[in-house]
Amino acid sequence: MKPSPQQAKKSEGGRFLRYFGPLLDALRALGGSGTPDEVVERIALDMGLSDEVQNELLPSGESRLRNQVAWARFYLVREGLIDSSRRGIWSLTERGRSAKLSLELAKEIRSRWVRFFQEQRKVNAPEADMERAEEEPEPTADVDSELLDLLIKLPRLDLNACRNGYFARLALSKS
Repeated sequence: MKPSPQQAKKSEGGRFLRYFGPLLDALRALGGSGTPDEVVERIALDMGLSDEVQNELLPSGESRLRNQVAWARFYLVREGLIDSSRRGIWSLTERGRSAKLSLELAKEIRSRWVRFFQEQRKVNAPEADMERAEEEPEPTADVDSELLDLLIKLPRLDLNACRNGYFARLALSKS
């Protein structure tokens, strides 16, 4: 039985969790730090990811694997396992050097930070906007396509003027 679009979206949303442990392992294998490219390549090698998985693209044209590894890094930085002080270099912290993460621990980390960010939004939102903020749907993985659709509907949008730009590439990928 094929999953419903909502079930597929929900399972898609947590796919990056499987990269938490391998991301730490890859950094350890690289001597404690590496560039995003080195880390993604090492994860693909260590996990034996197929070319199909490695080359899968999001609607924006970005690599799905790189995007998911970047999301894993985002949460691991927040958790204090990866240092984000040097641009373009991902480094393990002392805690990260010895941490071993199961999928269950990855889920706990993500849940903890999602709750934290939800609380921060409530604290920072003006009272008049609080009800609306609670009712807003979570952003979808296809926000770029939705934004592109809106931009295409705008009058006098000249894609030739931005032929090499981000939105032009998105428009070409949709046609």
